[in-house]
Amino acid sequence: MVAAATARRQQGDWRGACAAAGFDVHIDLHDLANRYGTEEAARVEADLTGFAPDLLRQFLPRTPTSMLAPQVRVVLSRRTEPLWTPPPAGQRDGRQRVPSRRPAPVLVATLPESASAPQRVELRVAEVERLPDRWHDLPDWCWHADAVEQRRWAYGASPTRLAWHRPDGTPYRTGEPGRTQWPDDRASEVETIHRLLAENRVLDAYAAAGLTVDLDEEQAWYRWNQWADYELVRLGPTLPLLAAEARRLAGRYACAMLPDGDRNSSLVVDDGPPTVRRTRRGQRLWGPDPFVLRAPIEAGLLNRGLLRRDDLHPLVHEALFPDRVQDWRVPPPAPVPAIRIRCGPDWHALSVTDGRLVAQRHTEQELRRELVLGGLGGPISGCAAAVRAWRTGQGPVPKQIRLIRRDFFALARHGDTDALLALLADGFDPALRDGDGGTLLHWLHRLDHAEMLPLLLAAGLSVDERDRNGDTPLHRAARAAATEVMAALVEAGADAGLPDALGRTPAVVLGQARGRANR
Repeated sequence: MVAAATARRQQGDWRGACAAAGFDVHIDLHDLANRYGTEEAARVEADLTGFAPDLLRQFLPRTPTSMLAPQVRVVLSRRTEPLWTPPPAGQRDGRQRVPSRRPAPVLVATLPESASAPQRVELRVAEVERLPDRWHDLPDWCWHADAVEQRRWAYGASPTRLAWHRPDGTPYRTGEPGRTQWPDDRASEVETIHRLLAENRVLDAYAAAGLTVDLDEEQAWYRWNQWADYELVRLGPTLPLLAAEARRLAGRYACAMLPDGDRNSSLVVDDGPPTVRRTRRGQRLWGPDPFVLRAPIEAGLLNRGLLRRDDLHPLVHEALFPDRVQDWRVPPPAPVPAIRIRCGPDWHALSVTDGRLVAQRHTEQELRRELVLGGLGGPISGCAAAVRAWRTGQGPVPKQIRLIRRDFFALARHGDTDALLALLADGFDPALRDGDGGTLLHWLHRLDHAEMLPLLLAAGLSVDERDRNGDTPLHRAARAAATEVMAALVEAGADAGLPDALGRTPAVVLGQARGRANR
């Protein structure tokens, strides 16, 4: 994705870059000029010309399972003037918004409807005043190619060096101090914040980040400092960026109070340093959520040898190492881990050969006999159980096979059709089952079905195969409202009348999915 999106962006093809990164663009610049004027259309077009959607994906809000956070909207704009002005004093009810002098169209990225939906992002132009109550606003170094200096600062680099690195680019030795050698630069500031957090000196870390913590009101509310113990520690990963983000968002939305969603913290930005304090009881805050952005960790990974400079995103490498030529390549697939299974009193080795799991100490006839007996309730050896888990998804599943399956279906989950096609072309078994017993056909709604479906049909996969939940590929496509995929499956012979475990046909499931989307 990074390779394709970068190539198209460098050619000036922002629509092609969006397509490569899984963004669906709904923008008509001619219509935008008619509605808002040529100056506003040119401003949006400039944002699009340098738009790096593959970099933005690294900073979009995600669920604990790494899926894009459902239904979140993210404002993307390089405007310097406020997007709206605050309501008069005494009228701030948390919802009223007073627009700036004229409507300000901005890019808005909308994340999928649910964590189970295809991980594609919609890109539109909208007015901030028309956004729902909850949204995010990301700085341009997260998504625009031209924000080189801002990106260098955000990643913890001063004009002369990177955090945890000497000016010549070599990393510190373990335990080597840095601030005493190169004081008062951005890299030293980041190093100090991380050191104080590691030492559990939380308030000192906030001070080093240019933030004041107001504990007076909190002590009247919580006898045991619960707010300080939880909220302040939770915000630790944001500290290297938090003060700057607070000022940026306060200037953009012309508000002093910035909320943290449903949590108990707020930021106050006035003439002094930004202040973190507990939200007062009954107080209703307004504005975007500012605590979504964690500080990048690439400098620390480079220092520990866990990342190579050539592995950095090209835009990040350009910002951190401007005088170096990057040897950036598409990373090869991870090697298949060795598999050892307890089989009776011994340990047997299994291998993935030509994409299929092979039990080296058993013949295919022996395995087939054991699988038949196991299906009748008879005993089954460890090797036969591993082969069954591979072919059917039925447990128990050895850890190594779980890892292989996780990585394989992660490609499907994130819609990486090209990587899956490459694996299948190398001989990987297309009949591998996921944890619910589904095949790649059950994931077709997340992939390029025009390329994947013919290959899977040629491999002998059944379009009516059920997973352990009773769903056919049609049911899963219907749940995602993927009507084009449903039509392709039906054309390939799928039975549209088969019910799922609850007796619902794919048409009924599709109707329910559309109903939820329209709520």
